[in-house]
Amino acid sequence: MLKFLLTIVIPIAILLTLSDADRLGAIPALLLSLVLPLGYGVWELARSRRLDVTAAISIVSLLFTGLIGLLELPPEWFAIKEAAIPLLFSLLIAGSAGTRYPLVRLLFDQVVERETAARAIASRGTEGAYRRLIRRTSWLWAGTMALSGVMRYVLASVVVTSTPGSAAFNRELGTMSALRLPTVTLVTLILMIATTTYLVRGTSRLTGLTPSQFFRGGRRVAALLDRW
Repeated sequence: MLKFLLTIVIPIAILLTLSDADRLGAIPALLLSLVLPLGYGVWELARSRRLDVTAAISIVSLLFTGLIGLLELPPEWFAIKEAAIPLLFSLLIAGSAGTRYPLVRLLFDQVVERETAARAIASRGTEGAYRRLIRRTSWLWAGTMALSGVMRYVLASVVVTSTPGSAAFNRELGTMSALRLPTVTLVTLILMIATTTYLVRGTSRLTGLTPSQFFRGGRRVAALLDRW
């Protein structure tokens, strides 16, 4: 709840209500709206004491947003920034799909008992089928990221049209952030859950194990996946 307030609700409220010249002004309101999620992201990285990819990407995205506003770059740059990160992820995932170390498998290995799953796959002779499962999942995930990038670009292009550094730009930025939740974020989340479920169920079928037997999260995580 705190994360939702600091990274979404309060920044949107600042952009929509405090950007006029008789209040904070455009640039101070923009910077204040970025400080809260930026500070939360840095705090998350410091607390975990490890590289959290999601937090790091969020920090980079926020810095670019601030830079676009301060330098008053054309609004098209903001739309490009919005699309660039998910599209880059899509390329990385798709590019690694046919290698010995697919990104999807490297990430999946972080949440499963890798040795347990590997032994079960070897004993059932399903190594080839598992590689195909990882490859298909990679393409599904890459497609989800590509779709997210396209949706973010279209949304930003339609909503954010004013010159960065202006009160109108701030209000449009706040509006876009609010609209992104029930559109881009919701669609991406649903597709990611569906892709993860597909991978987990495929792994369960190829290993002959239930999710609770190969997931590091144990029965609690398996129960959530079984509901989907």
